[in-house]
Amino acid sequence: MLRAMAAMIAGLTAVMAFGLAPQASAAPKFTDAIAPIGNLGDTLHVRFDDFAADVTVHDVVPTDVPPGWTWNGSPRWRATGGPWKAPITVHVISAPNPFQLSISTTFKGVTPYADAYTAKHTDAPDSLETALLNAPPGSTVDGAVYWDVYRGLVTNVVMLNPQTGTHLAQWNIWQPGTPLP
Repeated sequence: MLRAMAAMIAGLTAVMAFGLAPQASAAPKFTDAIAPIGNLGDTLHVRFDDFAADVTVHDVVPTDVPPGWTWNGSPRWRATGGPWKAPITVHVISAPNPFQLSISTTFKGVTPYADAYTAKHTDAPDSLETALLNAPPGSTVDGAVYWDVYRGLVTNVVMLNPQTGTHLAQWNIWQPGTPLP
């Protein structure tokens, strides 16, 4: 009787362990193993999880302070830099909903000294963040990403997934062997 009870408890424990264990997460539908790297003006094909898009970074230029701009950090840095923007074109190939790329992508401006400027939220009429809120598959949107550049100048634009930090694509401005900007 004691052995039967022990066998029953062991069996129930095994059933509960397999029945209540979390399922392994499904692999993403498609992901490029290596993030594409190109130069300014190159159109790079980006695939990650459940979306695919062709993305082009056209330039990185200084700009006037856009509407809704807020300054970063210490006031002493404001005199050494200012707002810069990168005009970007995104052609959405596939996405589960029209706003997927607005929540699944961000752009950082990276310096040769490993500073990374995070994209600023602005009220600018040409803000890429706003344009991507309604970008269903098949659409092409143009917009700009703004950074507060206060130390070294941007030499690379990196597209990231903000939730995972996954490197999705990179555009190089500065070429190795040439003088730093």
